[in-house]
Amino acid sequence: MLVDVIFQYRTLVGKCELGVGLEWEEIEQVTLIESRFAPTADDRRMKNGRRFRREAVKLDAVMRGDRIHDRVEIVEIGPGGLVCRNAPYVARGELIEIVVEDGELSYRFRAQGVWLKDDGDDYRVGLALVGMPVCLNKVAISAHHADVVDKLAAAA
Repeated sequence: MLVDVIFQYRTLVGKCELGVGLEWEEIEQVTLIESRFAPTADDRRMKNGRRFRREAVKLDAVMRGDRIHDRVEIVEIGPGGLVCRNAPYVARGELIEIVVEDGELSYRFRAQGVWLKDDGDDYRVGLALVGMPVCLNKVAISAHHADVVDKLAAAA
């Protein structure tokens, strides 16, 4: 899954930012990911200073922040950032968290608002990924029994 590739890249870059350094295999992995997302020579965004190309996807996620807890749809993602539709208002520079569930894994990325455009009743938001992400493994100790919370989530 593409989210896992972005998670690996952000984790390795985070290690560098912390001053831990990378092993040779990790350096090779960073180089491969960066080359996969390198903008093409005719890509107009390259002239605007964007370092990485984003790929079109359709992922459901949860956006969390100060007074924000909304379901959004990720429509583009790359090592440098992502674009969400059906998003709430996110101010330029505002820090939020993006949570993407993939089976038993929960990927959590920190991001910063970069741009905002009207998109019907909601907004289309451009976010720059910052810091080191976290991946949680969800483990059920016992079988889950449907309750009121599940009914509320299904109704939303």
